[in-house]
Amino acid sequence: MRKRPFWINFLLIFLAPIVALALGVATTMLFRTSQTNTSNLVINLFFLAACIGLISALNFSRTDLGLEINRGHVQRHLLISLAVFGVYMLFYIFVIRISALKPFTPAIAWGLLTNLVVVLAEELYFRGLLYGFIEKRFSGKAALVVTALLFGLFHARQGVSGIVTKLFTGWLWGSVRYASGMIFLLIFPIHYAFNTIWLLFEGNWNNPPTWAIYALPVIEFTIGLAFVVIRNRQPEQV
Repeated sequence: MRKRPFWINFLLIFLAPIVALALGVATTMLFRTSQTNTSNLVINLFFLAACIGLISALNFSRTDLGLEINRGHVQRHLLISLAVFGVYMLFYIFVIRISALKPFTPAIAWGLLTNLVVVLAEELYFRGLLYGFIEKRFSGKAALVVTALLFGLFHARQGVSGIVTKLFTGWLWGSVRYASGMIFLLIFPIHYAFNTIWLLFEGNWNNPPTWAIYALPVIEFTIGLAFVVIRNRQPEQV
């Protein structure tokens, strides 16, 4: 990363996505984009553009972003990512009880495209550049905690429950980066599947069991904590 005072880089990283999202909202209002999927796509394209701009402006390396293949950690990244993916699939199958595929419509096509942009932007930002920035100046643990907190706050539009649930989700996904140093499988299949299955499948989405609302964050925190503990007990591989 280019040598600038810490606080300037931090402000750039913190404020650029906010400005980009505001510009995205303003653009949808200017062009009177009324369809939800189209509006979300436009707004998140601005977010993604801000992430790409930050990567270029601050000269983030692939290692900073978690996009450098660490051969010593590839197996670990694969195993823990599959474990996370498996937990969510079990949740969808046995709690949400997903069943048949929904009919494929233009709205679903737009939704799939929007989800792709959302996933790329959020992973590049939270588990990529923001995590790498904090890790390089403080520690991986600090990066894990801060990115989890900010990921929760980023979803404030979903209310207090959204902040809390996304905080624990951010903790689990961040623990994958912490334990393996990579984000490849966080993008696909974990995050994309997490966002997309509800779009494609019928299921008990609106009225899940009450216990599940509380159980999933507890499970996410526990698994993430296990990844952190396991990582701390293993010697670093080069």
